[in-house]
This record gives sequence, C-alpha cells and structure tokens, in this order.
Amino acid sequence: MARQQSRADIVSGVIIALTALAGVAVWSRLPAEVAIHFSASGRPDNYVSKPVGVVLMPALMIATLVVLKWTFRYDPPDVPHVAATVTVATMAFMGAIHGLVLAWNLGYPVPFDLVLVGSLVWAAFVVGYAVKTEYAHG
Repeated sequence: MARQQSRADIVSGVIIALTALAGVAVWSRLPAEVAIHFSASGRPDNYVSKPVGVVLMPALMIATLVVLKWTFRYDPPDVPHVAATVTVATMAFMGAIHGLVLAWNLGYPVPFDLVLVGSLVWAAFVVGYAVKTEYAHG
C-alpha cells in the first residue's frame, strides 16, 4: 500500500516547485554568472554558472526535506504538527532566500540588513513555536 502524502509534504512540494519555476521564469534575464552568497556587507563573494544558480536551491530544498523527514521519523516530536510546521517553514524560508538571490541577480536592491534580521526573527519564531508547543504538551 502506498504511503499517503501529508499536507506538509504537499505544501513543501509546491514551495519547492514554485522555487524552481521562479528560476526558470527569469532564466533569460539572469547573468551568465550568478551570485549565490554574500558577505555581511551585502557584497557577493561566491558565483556559480547560471544553471547551477537556478537549480542549486531547489536541489538543496529537496535534500533538506529528505533529511527533515528522516529526522522526524527517527525522533518524532511529541506533537505531530510541530514536524509539519517546521518542515513547511523551512521550505518557505529557503524559497524566500532563493527569491532574494534571484532578485539581486536581476538588479533589484536587496536590503541585506533586513534579510539578516528577518532570518533571525524566522529562526526565533520557529524554534520558539516548537519549544513552546512541545513544552505545553509535555
């Protein structure tokens, strides 16, 4: 019998597909060398070819999804929806980062100080949610 996909799996798959489609949609406007990593000052410090730049994040998202699924199967949280929330939030975060990288490579200004603050707020929210939910249950 085939394992039924959870809503979190479906939502995560849609986020990964949209992330991949975003790169395909802007392919013709991207430079041949795509910046994929930036210093704290917002200057690019690592470039890859356009095909790698478009495919890398969706591939990392799939790998991350597999690792999260395996981890939550090996050591499930006491509250099952914590795993789903963490998984979807992680896929959304990675997709957003890919969107910002694409935007920068298309010439749009990306406020890296706000990206850093947003990343820290995201991490605090997800960790706080998971700890609070697990603590309230236990």
